[in-house]
Amino acid sequence: MTAQEFISRLRGVRKTGAGWQARCPAHEDENPSLSVSERGGKILLRCHAGCETAAIVDALGLKMADLFTAAKPKGHNVKGEPEAVYPYTDEEGTLLFEVVRFPGKQFRQRRADGKGGWSWKLDGVRRALYRLPEVIKAHSVLVVEGEKDVETACTLGLTATCNPHGAGKWPPEYSEFLKAKRVAVIADADEPGRLHAAQVAGSLFGKVETLKVLELPGAKDLSEWIGRGGTREALLGLIKTAPEWKPAGGSDGLDAVFGYITRFVSLSEAQARAVALWVAHTHSFEAADCTPYLSVNSAEKQSGKTRLLEVLELLVFEPWLTGRVSSAVLARKIDAKRPTLLLDESDTAFGSEKEYAEALRGVLNTGYRRGGASSCCVGQGANITYKDFATFCPKAIAGIGKLPDTVADRSIPVRLKRAQRGKVERFRKREAEREASDISGKLAAWCAANTEKLSRARPEIPPLLSDRQADVSEPLLAIADLVGGAWPVAAREALVGLCADAEANDESRGARLLSDIKGIFTEQKTDRLASERLAELLAAIETSPWAECSRGKPVTKQKLARLLRPFEIRPGTVRFNESDTAKGYYLSQFEEAFSLYLPPATPPKKRHDVTNRENTGENGAFMPSQPKPCDVSENTVSASRNAPCDGVTFSVPGNGRESAEMVQPEPQISFAEDDEVTL
Repeated sequence: MTAQEFISRLRGVRKTGAGWQARCPAHEDENPSLSVSERGGKILLRCHAGCETAAIVDALGLKMADLFTAAKPKGHNVKGEPEAVYPYTDEEGTLLFEVVRFPGKQFRQRRADGKGGWSWKLDGVRRALYRLPEVIKAHSVLVVEGEKDVETACTLGLTATCNPHGAGKWPPEYSEFLKAKRVAVIADADEPGRLHAAQVAGSLFGKVETLKVLELPGAKDLSEWIGRGGTREALLGLIKTAPEWKPAGGSDGLDAVFGYITRFVSLSEAQARAVALWVAHTHSFEAADCTPYLSVNSAEKQSGKTRLLEVLELLVFEPWLTGRVSSAVLARKIDAKRPTLLLDESDTAFGSEKEYAEALRGVLNTGYRRGGASSCCVGQGANITYKDFATFCPKAIAGIGKLPDTVADRSIPVRLKRAQRGKVERFRKREAEREASDISGKLAAWCAANTEKLSRARPEIPPLLSDRQADVSEPLLAIADLVGGAWPVAAREALVGLCADAEANDESRGARLLSDIKGIFTEQKTDRLASERLAELLAAIETSPWAECSRGKPVTKQKLARLLRPFEIRPGTVRFNESDTAKGYYLSQFEEAFSLYLPPATPPKKRHDVTNRENTGENGAFMPSQPKPCDVSENTVSASRNAPCDGVTFSVPGNGRESAEMVQPEPQISFAEDDEVTL
């Protein structure tokens, strides 16, 4: 492992003259107390609080051998002769590439270079299932984790296959070759193996004739089981008695994520629901055209931002938790791995040297939409050129204060406050990850089984969301609608509330001005105001900036005219009566700007009751029900035993003077007529 790879696993990293300073992962370290340096091909660690090196390494999930930085041999430079060569071919048997196994379970991939030799890079080479021609011809197929197990199954007279590159690398297109077949997935008896089996089964569910998932008793994998005396007949017997596999209900999976996260992090219900949907999205983001970022911020330190990322690391798809990496690694790893990026201390990252800050901004600006790319220089000397690196992947970004506006627009905001002592459980990673693995595996299997439905979903978007907010909310709402139950309505409430609150806190100066002017016209019950009078009323708003916007003095009519000029609103002669005129504004001059830059207002109408979670229709759409007693408080939707009402009232953040009842549309999800949603 290189020193940079080691440093990327730590938090609170800062460069020092001798190396780096970081937070020690072996104890609750609020102030960086771990010194890291590199010398003589080794990474040297010293915790000034007294933690032993072995404890630090163990806390990072590493081994002591990982502290040696000597580069491992690559490709054909691996020491020793190949132990096995596994050829991957296309449907006709034409060689695509080979997987070569070297001593020490080291695997490399190579392709023919057209010159009688080999290239150890697979750039542009199609990936395929192992023994694909045999798989196509067979009616019953075993899916195992590695090529060695495939060869073992062949010695038993059985057809088997696996995907290249190991666990967790099963794309949906592989499942097309197994349609209408009898499939048994044999899981390796460890957590990565079980997660991989769940991912494969989820991708196959609904496409194959029968689907079984099983572990072999007393062995890690098929080869070990056969080596301990297992037989063909015994294996077929285990497969026959195994139950038909079905994914857990999506609602159960989301509820489990919701409950798990709120045990360790203090979140509002709206925040927890949005985060739970985002976790599910990381397992199904290939079905979406946009990926919402999760913007985790707070006003002060120690508010739970890093803890939330640590919890998410155990739940999301392909997590990459990092506080700082080089700009080159950032682009290349996202392009190669499509991880879920969990970026901590973003305020430090954006405030660092210009090259890295701009590289990070470029990745975030382009990476929310499929096809987004960041261009970087590659090569050396006369061979230098550029390459476009794909930037599309789920991302959660934690830091103090605001993100850049272009990034914040693509994000679901989660503003954290310090939790009261005793409100949340203490997070112990090694204990928590066992439960998280089961939750994540079941949710991943459900997402894999419903990827096609999610890709075709067209959920109804609440009208209060802006165009950018609608784009990033759509994949989350698609998941909520497909899950059904309480989630379709609750998801819309959560997203509208979080996004509206963020707009209220972060609105631009121009939008704030328009909002305040709209409120003044409403309060004054007039359709015209003199410039001087409008400036006086703006300056009188206690919560607004207009009392001190002109070098500490109240806004003047001249300053007001300059602020309104970008909206193409200019003062003119306003007649108040036959003899009274003054320079000012008519309300009609603002109508276009109000409609373009302020949240829309929807008139009240009959609504569905969100307290009745049982009256649901197809795809989770709520059916009309009898009025339930409830009480609606500011910026929330909550149930009460005392005050009756027949719907949901949403408070729209504005200038503090007005609120309007906003109606959420009945959630819908669009599928082809012959589709059936099975949970």
